[in-house]
Amino acid sequence: MKIYYDTEFIDDGTTIDLVSIGMVREDGAELYAVSAEFDVFKLQANPWLVDNVWSSLPTYKHPGTLRCHCGPGHLDLNSPHVRTRAQIARMVEDFILGPDHHTTGELPYVELWAYYAAYDHVALAQLWGPMMNLPEGIPMQTDDLVTLAKLAGLSPKDLPKQAEGQHNALADARHNRVMADFITNSA
Repeated sequence: MKIYYDTEFIDDGTTIDLVSIGMVREDGAELYAVSAEFDVFKLQANPWLVDNVWSSLPTYKHPGTLRCHCGPGHLDLNSPHVRTRAQIARMVEDFILGPDHHTTGELPYVELWAYYAAYDHVALAQLWGPMMNLPEGIPMQTDDLVTLAKLAGLSPKDLPKQAEGQHNALADARHNRVMADFITNSA
């Protein structure tokens, strides 16, 4: 089973802090989750993240009559997409391996695919702590669509452009699948 995914994260040069994750399986199933535990102040201190990522997250602003220095707003912790890292880890594990893998012990063959995949894989793996804690059956690496494109004689500039939703993890994951199909059909 191929799974295309994307993460949005805060990277300060030392830590990769997961903001959101979107996944699309080749059977069409989708998963989207936003961490309730990322450092909102660090994100809001980064203009690029505010302009490109914050706007795609479930957020709210106070009515104009309430005095608040919330700037771009607050993360909506009541959104069904906002979860703790532990909840996201369980959701992702079940999405990748199937909800019955704990009882059946059967582990599917899985390929994870992302665009410029290195940091995405670190953000994914850190849901369980160090890489050694990855649940059995979840790959210890993610295949990279940029590398696949290069092997097919294409550059990233040759790939289809995303029409909308860029930097929303689920929209990006959907587009990763589009790019993978394009690369495969171009080879």
